[in-house]
Amino acid sequence: MTKHTPVDGPYRITVEPIPAGVTLDVEPFVAKVVTDVIEKLLTDAYADRLAGLYDMQARDPHLIERPQDLPFEGLVDDLTAEVRTKLPVYGLQALRLAGRIDTLGAAAVSALQAEAEGSKAA
Repeated sequence: MTKHTPVDGPYRITVEPIPAGVTLDVEPFVAKVVTDVIEKLLTDAYADRLAGLYDMQARDPHLIERPQDLPFEGLVDDLTAEVRTKLPVYGLQALRLAGRIDTLGAAAVSALQAEAEGSKAA
């Protein structure tokens, strides 16, 4: 574990400062989500719908459809309901993650406040 990686399992989370706060890199978690999605697409429940998206690529651009009626958006919604959406952080790792976010977030807020004060003075 490094100071930028307060969570090392089951999915590594790396925390990096950015000017307005922090980024949480959850690439291992996203890789598992993508795996789950691909596995679902290979099932009979979703293979036909995916094939239907290929068939619909040439659609009437003037056709008015509600977002929930669009095949792509509907497939995204349904697959999202099927895959992982929670990133578990256990025990002491939760405290390390909170500490890292607190440290980097406080620095970012201080910098933004200083910048705002400087803008008011100008």
